[in-house]
Amino acid sequence: MSNKKLGVFLGGYLNYPNAQNFNCFALAKHLDKTRFNITVLSLSSRPIIPLKEVTIHRCRWPYSLTICWAYFWNIMKADVVYLPKGELLGYNTFLCRLFKKKCFTTIEGILDETNFKKARQKSGSNFLAYYNRLTKRYSISNYIKQFNEDRHGLLTEPNLLELGTDPSLFTLTKGPSSSLQNVVMIAANFENKGIDDYLYLAASFPLLKFHLIGKKTDVLNQKIKQKKLENVVQHGYLDRDSYKGILSQMQLHILTSRSEGFPKVILETACSGLPSLVYGDYGANDWISNGKNGFVVDNRDQMKATLNDLIKDPNPLIKISEAAIQLGHSYDWNIKIKAWEEAILAICDV
Repeated sequence: MSNKKLGVFLGGYLNYPNAQNFNCFALAKHLDKTRFNITVLSLSSRPIIPLKEVTIHRCRWPYSLTICWAYFWNIMKADVVYLPKGELLGYNTFLCRLFKKKCFTTIEGILDETNFKKARQKSGSNFLAYYNRLTKRYSISNYIKQFNEDRHGLLTEPNLLELGTDPSLFTLTKGPSSSLQNVVMIAANFENKGIDDYLYLAASFPLLKFHLIGKKTDVLNQKIKQKKLENVVQHGYLDRDSYKGILSQMQLHILTSRSEGFPKVILETACSGLPSLVYGDYGANDWISNGKNGFVVDNRDQMKATLNDLIKDPNPLIKISEAAIQLGHSYDWNIKIKAWEEAILAICDV
C-alpha cells in the first residue's frame, strides 16, 4: 500500500449554513489527516472558519464564475471527489468524467413529489442520469435507500454512509425533569417544516411553553398573533452557548416536518437529553424506537395524545431521555467517520 496521501475534495462550503455544508465541515474536521489531504470551499462574503490541516478554497464575487472555477480546479487536482449537493451536478459530474476522477455522493432525502420537483429545478431534468455518472452513490438511511429505488430506480450501494454529530457540542449536565413544561422546535425555515401543526399543539396546550429556535418571519409572527398564542416563544437564531442554554430548559423536541432525510437536529437534541416527537413519513422508525428513545406518530392528533400522556405522567420521560442520549452518542462522528474513510479508500482501490 502506498504511503501517499489521497487528495479528497469535499464539494461544500464551510461557512454557509445548510445540512450538506455542515456535513462537509464535519468530514473535513474528522477525516484522518495522516491519510488524506482535504480541500473544501468557503464563501468570501462570510467569516472564515479555520480548520487545521485542511485547504480552504475561498470563492469570491462574482460567485457564478469563481464557483465554477473552484470546482474545475479542485476536481482536476483531487484523487476522489465528494459531491453532496445538487449544485452544478451536470457540470461537476462531467468534470469528473473528463478528468477520470473517482467521485461519490450521499443521497440524503426521499425524492417525493415535492423534493423531486425541487431537484429538477435545481439540477435539471436529467439530474437522475447525472447520478449514474458517479463512481458510487450511498444512501444515509435504509428508508431513503428503499424509497428512491422503488420510486425512481435510483440505485445506491448496499451499505449506508450514515451521518454523525459531535456530542461534545450538545451534551448537557442537567438532570431529568419531573414534569413536562417546555417543548422546542428547531428549523431554519419553519414554513417548510409543518409549523401549522406545531401551532395547533400550542393552541391545544396553553399551559405548556412552545419554543421556536430559527428564523423569525412576518408570516410566522402573523400566525401567532392571529391565534393569540401567548405560550409561543420565538428565540430567532442563537449562538452555540445560547442554543445550549435554551436546550437545558427543555424537556421535549418536536419536529412536525413530513419530508426529511435524517434530521441532524434529532441527534443534537438527543445528545442534550431531549427525546424527539416526530412523524414517521421519512423513516424515523429506522433510528427512533417509539416510546423507548423518542416518539414516532402518524398525525398531529397522535402528537396531541402523546403530549397528553406525558403531562399526566412524565415519569417515562426520564428513561426515554437517558435512551435519547445513548442514541445521540451512537452517531458520534468519531465512530461514523471510520465507514467514510473505508468508503473513500475502497473507491480509490486502496
